[in-house]
Amino acid sequence: MRLSEVIRKSITLLTTIKPNEEKEEWSATEISRELNIPVQTVHRLLSSLEEYGFVFKNKETKKFRLGLTLLQLGLSIRDNLLVRNSALPIMKKLGSKTKENVYLTVPEGHEGIFIDCINFSQLLQNSEPIGMRGPLCTGASNKVILAYTSRKAKQRIIRRLVEKSEVKDLKKLEEDLRNIRKCGIAISFEDITERTVSIAAPIFSWEDKVVAAISVIGPDTSLTESRLKDIISLTERAAEEISEELGSIKRR
Repeated sequence: MRLSEVIRKSITLLTTIKPNEEKEEWSATEISRELNIPVQTVHRLLSSLEEYGFVFKNKETKKFRLGLTLLQLGLSIRDNLLVRNSALPIMKKLGSKTKENVYLTVPEGHEGIFIDCINFSQLLQNSEPIGMRGPLCTGASNKVILAYTSRKAKQRIIRRLVEKSEVKDLKKLEEDLRNIRKCGIAISFEDITERTVSIAAPIFSWEDKVVAAISVIGPDTSLTESRLKDIISLTERAAEEISEELGSIKRR
């Protein structure tokens, strides 16, 4: 088997055994059936992946699950993100002022990913977990990133989202993005999680490119008009502080 084929099958295997509500561990036979490859090949792949900690074998059940090496790699990437390190203390301060959950979102391709969260609201504990992905056309944090993405990159991302049938109304999306640029922030109601309001502002790098978004998410029942205005102001200021930490001098 060629190296490229081994890598492809290994990645497919790791993706397949990702835990879910119904299943946490897989036998070699189950993996073989799922991937439609010989069980001997599965055993060889599992043996190599287990050696480096990418999978863990339960000695009692003889079944496999994802290993901690993947977690360690993911955390090392997250911890080394300059934007996260700069944002974390400001996110904590924003959370303590608003008493709501504060999220940090970064773009990857045509998606936005929650890479950190400060939980203050017990009502929304873990409602939108770290690592959660979503298309850049959905949700305040994702839309604010898309709105401030460069024109050429934005067009490319929107084409991709349309191809994947993520955009239901292109004209409305374009109007939303224009309004976000005009206001400097994005607000969404129940866009990702039911009965929530999300307020997001863009974060810029020293090159004045949008690299992330900070957002406050709270239950819609607790956000009066005056409170919403306060949170908008606090979120905008937090985004500016993080951008300044990253060396940006951009003024919207």
